[in-house]
Parts: sequence; C-alpha cells; structure tokens
Amino acid sequence: MSIVEDREAAPRELTAPERKARRRRVLQWVLPVAGVALIAGTFVVTQVLLAGGLGTPRPADPDEVSATNTTQFGEAGTAYAVQYQVVTLNLSELPLTADALGMPANAEAVIAPGYGFLDTTAFRGQGGGLDGQGYFREMMSSVTATTSGGVVQRIDAERSPVGWAEFPSAMRAVETGVEAFGWQIDDADLEAFTDRAAEAVRQGQPASLEIPAGDAMAMPVSGRVDCTGDGLCVVSYSFETR
Repeated sequence: MSIVEDREAAPRELTAPERKARRRRVLQWVLPVAGVALIAGTFVVTQVLLAGGLGTPRPADPDEVSATNTTQFGEAGTAYAVQYQVVTLNLSELPLTADALGMPANAEAVIAPGYGFLDTTAFRGQGGGLDGQGYFREMMSSVTATTSGGVVQRIDAERSPVGWAEFPSAMRAVETGVEAFGWQIDDADLEAFTDRAAEAVRQGQPASLEIPAGDAMAMPVSGRVDCTGDGLCVVSYSFETR
C-alpha cells in the first residue's frame, strides 16, 4: 500500500463545526423518537393504572358512600372521595342529619384532595339547578360540612383558585349560579365588581363580592367571590341544609 493509499484509509478526525453538525443531525431523530417512546410509555402506564382501579371508582362501602348516594365525611368516606375525586350529596330531604354524613352531632369536616379537583354533585330534585333539573355540579377544590345539634347546618364548597388572567371564568361561574340558584345579580353588578377587583389587584389589595342566597333549588344557596392582592380569585358556595 502506498503512502497516499494509507492516508486515504486512515480515519480523519472531525473538525469542531463538523462535530456540531453531527450532533445536530443525531438530535434531529433521537429527540422525536424519545418523545414518541415517552408518550407511548405514559399511555401504557395510565391504562394499567386505570385498569387497576385508580381512575374508575370501585363500589363504595356504606361508610364511604351511603345507600342514598351521599359521600360520608368520616375517615373512610373522606379517603374514598379523595382517592377517586368524587363527592355526591343527596339533599332531596332536608333537614339533613349529622348521621346522614357519618359525622358527630357537633363538628366540622373537610374533604380536600390537596391536588386536582372534586367532581361534586349536589342533588335537590325540586327545581332550579342546572337546566332546571334540580341538581348542581362543579369541580371543587374542597367541600366542608358543619353540624350542630345533630343537624347539618350547611355545606360549603370552593372552586379552585384562578389567576387574574382566568378571572372571566370566575365570572362565568357566578353567571351559572344566577341560573342554578336564582342569585339576584346582573351584568351591571358583575361589571362593577370586575372594575373594582381590577383596581384592587393593581394596588395589591383584596376584593370580595358577597352574593345573597337564592332559593331556586328550594333551599338557600349563597355565594362569594374572593380575590387576593396577587390576583388569585375563588368562587365559593354555601348550601344551607338545616
């Protein structure tokens, strides 16, 4: 072999620009392949978890959900509600006793997952509610029951806080409350609160809107909107069940 042939056969060291271009070419196909693999893996894991019962509620025991389809606010019922992120409240017969929620005669119990939401349904069945069907359903971040003298005095629920950019969604929730509960609040009221809240947030001050109880569901349901100086806003509901 000649010296020329030997030089041609020897591997040539890549220059820095060539190495950079080579890495770029590799990444152009490695990253998409890795992304597809990650998506596929996530899908498989999710399906396995759902098949194992994480996403589909198993049949509840009586101390988790009562025969009248009401979430129990004791330890077992709270754990069940948090695990499956579902709360159901049968309010068709009032007043509601503390026993109906699995609670002591004088107590306060909170169901709050700490992450995600609680798909919460309150059924009254006497008009009002969503589409006039006598029920209300919303994704809540917490549901609180308060008893006194063996009777459930009220059930309070909060939507998850939204940032100022999502403030319109809080106002839409109020508009839904007007339809569902008969809240006496109109567009002018909402516009006035929007202006007041915007000015308060600019100054780093809180703002709130009290919504008197409506009785379209044949029970008093009041509301409230609270915004912090940082622009986090929460819509809350209070169902008077005594």
